[in-house]
Amino acid sequence: MDRDPTYQELEKQIEESTKRDEEKFKQLIKNSFDMIVLLDSNGMQHYVSESCERILGYKPEELINISVIEKMVHPEDQEETIAGLIDILENSTNGGSQYRHRHKNGGWVYLEAFGTNQIKNPLIKSVVLNVRDITEHKKAEKELKESKARLMEANATKDRFFSIIGHDLKSPFSSILGYSEILVNRIDKKDYHNIENYAKIIHDSSHRAMNLLTNLLEWSRTQTGKIKFNPVHYELAAAINEVVELLNDTAQQKSIFISKKIPNEIHVVADKAMVKTILRNLISNAIKYTNPGGEIIISTEQKEKELIVIVTDNGVGIKKENIDKLFRIDYNYSSLGTNKETGTGLGLLLCKEFIEMHGGKIWAESNEVNGCTFNFSLPIGQ
Repeated sequence: MDRDPTYQELEKQIEESTKRDEEKFKQLIKNSFDMIVLLDSNGMQHYVSESCERILGYKPEELINISVIEKMVHPEDQEETIAGLIDILENSTNGGSQYRHRHKNGGWVYLEAFGTNQIKNPLIKSVVLNVRDITEHKKAEKELKESKARLMEANATKDRFFSIIGHDLKSPFSSILGYSEILVNRIDKKDYHNIENYAKIIHDSSHRAMNLLTNLLEWSRTQTGKIKFNPVHYELAAAINEVVELLNDTAQQKSIFISKKIPNEIHVVADKAMVKTILRNLISNAIKYTNPGGEIIISTEQKEKELIVIVTDNGVGIKKENIDKLFRIDYNYSSLGTNKETGTGLGLLLCKEFIEMHGGKIWAESNEVNGCTFNFSLPIGQ
């Protein structure tokens, strides 16, 4: 017949069971997906579970008895994290604070903490935090936002593209067709009065259509990645002279003088065709917005590692609030030239695309009184 266990044996069994439960609890905490943190009302940590080493790279003892918000939380997130702790202390629970915590490797880990106030619990006497690593979630969230921004930009690009085709490209061809029909009828009737003006309108409209088509084709190629970037070491002054010579006739029709204040030799590393396109667009714009009898100045400024090319006019200028819209696809900003010339703003977008391919920048300055200055940078040839 079995005997009943003695008091000592029962006590031993209870002790062993308690130890097993404690060990089981420790293993659960150690291998938990989350991190358990106990801290006082001042934000001082006095217990951190071992899972912190997997999440943050620190051993638990390295995070104990420190003011974690001040020492470990990203400066930009400290105010919100303090507010979360105060919320737990005042309202007993907190629905989750997100913040960046320093990793031992020097980087930052995104954490989300849910807490309960157990300060008055005599067995715990702490704020209990359940802390989860949400770095991958934040990364996915950021990628989703960037993807959404790219989609919005693509839609804006598509809308701008069809707007140009539907309106701005149609306009010069309407002029060409209309005035060429008048011209044919006048010649057929041997009525030569004023036909020179009609021929000039047709020429100017054809020139605008050609410029627009050229920009449209080049810009669409940049959007599809089909344009080749071919930077070479070459002398820029000759390219500037070529573009000025090409546009001099247009400038002279408005009695505009183009002056060059550039050195005889300017060495850059750039794509020749792209830089000529940039110059052609900026100088054409300057001609468009400069009053008859005005002046356009092309100059350069050499920095340590880059060359700044400057195109300045004394035309109508641009309102300060509109300058930022010049290089954005989501704004359809353009205005009439001083002789009612039309434009789409596509040329400036193309300039921005090409300059950024070179690792450079483009920016505009204007006071709406004394004209406008466009600047762009290119790498200097060694």
